[in-house]
Amino acid sequence: MKRYVSGLVLVIALTAAGCSVGPKRAEPLSKEPTAPGDRGAVVDDAAEMTPEARFEEGMAFLRNGQIDAAQRVFEQMSRDFPALSGPPTNLGILHARAERWDAARAALSEAVARNADNKVALNWLAHTYREDRQAERAERYWLQALDVDPRYTAAHINLGMLYEEVMADLPAAVRHYRAAYDSSDESALRVLPWIARLEERLQNAATSSADGTPPSADTAGANTATTP
Repeated sequence: MKRYVSGLVLVIALTAAGCSVGPKRAEPLSKEPTAPGDRGAVVDDAAEMTPEARFEEGMAFLRNGQIDAAQRVFEQMSRDFPALSGPPTNLGILHARAERWDAARAALSEAVARNADNKVALNWLAHTYREDRQAERAERYWLQALDVDPRYTAAHINLGMLYEEVMADLPAAVRHYRAAYDSSDESALRVLPWIARLEERLQNAATSSADGTPPSADTAGANTATTP
């Protein structure tokens, strides 16, 4: 399981129900400089802090590598701010990165219940089902993410990998890899060799079918990274 989860990146979102998540795919950790000081525990007066301040508290813990403390912040925020889908999204991603799939699904499902247009939560929810070998459910949530944003690069790449590696639908895989490339996200450039490889396989299969010879064995390795 570690192979698939190793390429994941962490979303940092503070999102109200009914509002869309930001324009990027599952967003990386903030590029802001580390906040001053090493805050090793959740502040005592957290209940008096604004959502933004508590969110920044969680980010500070993450920047300092204090994952357990960040998790406690997002857990408390999820309870205290039921209109926000960002805290359970972040909590679900933290659980997913630790391969706690049931806990991840619970948090991410809550995020989607609060905001049906939370494409990041949908993307990661699909990932948890792929890891649990439930391909059809993973497909459903990635397609749902694309209903929210048809140019969502991460969902296109992940669907392409699902179709290629699990569901053996190579034409569908090519379609989604091409859609990822067409999204103009620079990170999607890596799909170009995947497209070329699959199109060659499809061409070889078509030629073999036409002349009656069996197709050659596929010697290409599976893709080794994902883009939630």
